Amino acid sequence: MLIKEHEPLGPKTTMRIGGTARYFAELGTKQDLEEAWAFAEKNTLPLIVLGSGSNTIFADDEIQALVVRIAASKVDLPQMANRKSQMANVIVESGKNLPMLINELAKEGLDLSPLTGIPGTLGGAIFGNAGQGPKGIWIDHFVESVTIYDGAWKTLTKEECNFRYRESKWKDAPPVVAEDRDLPLRLAPIIWSIVMKIPQGNPSAITQEIECLLQRRIETQPHQRTAGSCFKAVGETPAWQLIDAVGLRGYKAGGVMVSEKHANFLIGEKGAKFEDAVNVVNAVKEKIPEKLEVEMRFVKPDGLLEF
Repeated sequence: MLIKEHEPLGPKTTMRIGGTARYFAELGTKQDLEEAWAFAEKNTLPLIVLGSGSNTIFADDEIQALVVRIAASKVDLPQMANRKSQMANVIVESGKNLPMLINELAKEGLDLSPLTGIPGTLGGAIFGNAGQGPKGIWIDHFVESVTIYDGAWKTLTKEECNFRYRESKWKDAPPVVAEDRDLPLRLAPIIWSIVMKIPQGNPSAITQEIECLLQRRIETQPHQRTAGSCFKAVGETPAWQLIDAVGLRGYKAGGVMVSEKHANFLIGEKGAKFEDAVNVVNAVKEKIPEKLEVEMRFVKPDGLLEF
């Protein structure tokens, strides 16, 4: 495993905001992950997993952490002769790009079309239980089990993952504390691979459904420098409706604004700063009486989260 120092993070995110990582590594094997974990523990560093950066904004200063990207992306498909039921088990490593996975599986007659349009890696989608709205289909619908590393290798059942709307066991995991240290370490478990249970269908029909859903996303969501949905829904009320109701569609602070096309998306202009995005989020939260929970990750220089 190669550990880089002072690695630029902005170019690794979709909003192109952020300074550098004190340490950065790409993890292609289980041994890489074990070594990264040991390095973070030894140096008392937070360990931050970065997928494709489609829901993360880093502070403009150096992040005092080990930032890692899971490069492992193998997909283990069952042979056609073994697909005797309406469902097929597929093993996928967490670094796999989710849109690519959806398209590749469609050609095999495996239907993940309800997740169409969700950016990022499979691991990131599992971490945040990505999917449709509060009453829609989320990625946990397709999960059989998840293999993680938290200092030891473990495989958890779907029930043990504690999936809820935009939440999972890992999103609310407490810091891991090393017994021989005075300081808590932000070493939440790392997702390595997933066994998915996927319905089978006609490849052409699945592909057609994917194309229809993508077109709908293009018509309703911005495609500039954005990091996806910023806020979670409140009950069954979409966040964009609440933002619209207080007149903040198009609100701008510095180089970051609330999208005119979809009010739950932030748009970053060239040269936008972390503070700009934080100011927009705070302005929205202050105006809306309902408690809005932030869905995106805002990583501060100490490696902890702003919200």
